[in-house]
Amino acid sequence: MRFGLDYAAGRPGGATIRAAGYDFVVRYLSEGGPSLPGKLLTAAEANDLRTHGISIVSNWETTAARMLDGYGAGIVDARAALAQVLRCGGRVDRPIYFSADFDASQQDQLRINAYLDGVATVLGRANVGIYGGYWTVSRALDAGYATWAWQTDAWSGANVETRRAIHQTLRQVTVGGVRCDVNEAETTDFGQWDFVGREDPDVTPEQEEVLRDIQIQLRGPELSGWPQLGADADGRNRTLVDGLAAALERITALERESAELRTQVGELRTEISELEATTAELTEQVQRWNGRHWPWPLSLIEGPAALVGEQLARLETLLPDLPGLPGPDCGPRRAPGGDGGPAALTSKD
Repeated sequence: MRFGLDYAAGRPGGATIRAAGYDFVVRYLSEGGPSLPGKLLTAAEANDLRTHGISIVSNWETTAARMLDGYGAGIVDARAALAQVLRCGGRVDRPIYFSADFDASQQDQLRINAYLDGVATVLGRANVGIYGGYWTVSRALDAGYATWAWQTDAWSGANVETRRAIHQTLRQVTVGGVRCDVNEAETTDFGQWDFVGREDPDVTPEQEEVLRDIQIQLRGPELSGWPQLGADADGRNRTLVDGLAAALERITALERESAELRTQVGELRTEISELEATTAELTEQVQRWNGRHWPWPLSLIEGPAALVGEQLARLETLLPDLPGLPGPDCGPRRAPGGDGGPAALTSKD
């Protein structure tokens, strides 16, 4: 099964659509006016889509109930639609889906079928497609007015038209800033321009189911990612591949942080070793000084005090040789040859 988008509010671009996991689009062939600036498929957009491997399917819708205008409106619209297809590089042998974008009644179906009859005069019955709810597309297929069906879940209830080629779900996603409807292609040929033949599929229905299951496992339900794996920078749920990439990136970051931490631990160990060596040296020196030096903080003045003491001792040895100064015995004495007067006294009590 292939997954695709239809949109009208803008043009997401082929690369963005492909990156989001979708590989086909259903594009409008009519103008949308100021309110829907991206509705009309342009030649430049078609080239961009093809460049990125996005298949294109054609749709025509001007107003929701345009098909009620009947046969003549079908001729006019089919001519305009085919001209736009060719202008954008499409083919004349591919279907165009015309929209009944409302809950059509059985009475409305008569005019819808007449509209499709007018379309067939331009495109050929084999290339007439219809978009709508279950009853609208089923009645058109049953009566032979349409060959291709693009069924929307709107106005369908739980009914499934088994002949539908494309299924428009009620799910919407934002791709490249544009709100889009999500579609599923339920046949190999669903009207895409780049289909090259109508050969039987290479896989059986059972194999197709297995492939679909694998795709869902990789990309999540409806290719919307797995909530369990968290969201990416754009807020989208990660696919299995995205989750694995994020995990590997985190592992790389942890390894880098671990290497930085190991470097820091190594540097810390070196600093601790140096600190231990310094502490050992200080301890040895303290032990060497123990008992011979003043305790801290008196040790801070031990050096200056010793120097002062040495100078005082030296001065004291010089005192007896200086006349008129007290001697070491602190007693009075006369100067040599003196008369014992006051000037001759030294230090006698």
